[in-house]
Amino acid sequence: MTIMKINDFEIYYEIHGEKNETPLVLIMGLGGDIIGWTFQLPEFSKKYRVIAFDNRDVGRTSKTDISYTMDTMAEDTYNLLTKLGVKKAHILGLSMGGMIAQTFAINYPKMVRSLILCDTIPRGSKGLSALTIWKEIIKNMPRELFIKETLVWTFTSESLENKAYVEMLVGEFLKYPYIQPPEAFIRQCNAIDKFDVLERLKEIKAPTLVVVGDKDILTPVWHAKEIASRIPKAELKIIPGCGHALNFEKAKEFNEVILEFLEKH
Repeated sequence: MTIMKINDFEIYYEIHGEKNETPLVLIMGLGGDIIGWTFQLPEFSKKYRVIAFDNRDVGRTSKTDISYTMDTMAEDTYNLLTKLGVKKAHILGLSMGGMIAQTFAINYPKMVRSLILCDTIPRGSKGLSALTIWKEIIKNMPRELFIKETLVWTFTSESLENKAYVEMLVGEFLKYPYIQPPEAFIRQCNAIDKFDVLERLKEIKAPTLVVVGDKDILTPVWHAKEIASRIPKAELKIIPGCGHALNFEKAKEFNEVILEFLEKH
């Protein structure tokens, strides 16, 4: 296990691939940790030194008992990279990770070589949302049922019609040893609810790619279009045939889009 201790806080991280001048940093979303990059790490590390880590309150990184914001998690990312001696990096964030990445690019612009924002939003919902429901049911719903509930929001109906595939996914999540406590999940949800950088997106100067699945119902395409329209010269890529979990459902296409963008920057 590779643990970076920052003050009284411990961040679990992994480094894959050959050391190069500008590493690629992967930031995962709500409730997810390094396992979420299963189909990306082998491919990305062929060309890049890839740094992946578990956000606070998930995986093997420290849990906390206080509330926090995306600024807090962007600072976690900054502290980890600084400790690792990274001066500049390609920053890729998915879902909540994309919110952290947006915040990081605004707060620490000199550290961003390029920015990739996947299936994400520029601000939290002000009304009823999946998160509103999830925060209530995770406290009382059996874990297997909660996993299935989130799959309905993150995978396409085509994928979910494959019973063997669904059973495999549920089984993998159930046997995973680093289960996120319900209260930690809720704290991450609360951080999303407080998130809002919509009016600050114009401050991002790094080359930016915005990626979304065309069937994403959790963070729909219109969010990606809004982000891309507000970041100067941002590129928008819509991947067909996948939902929010595009890095699972269309891993090959997702990886190709990311690597093609990185090659240019």
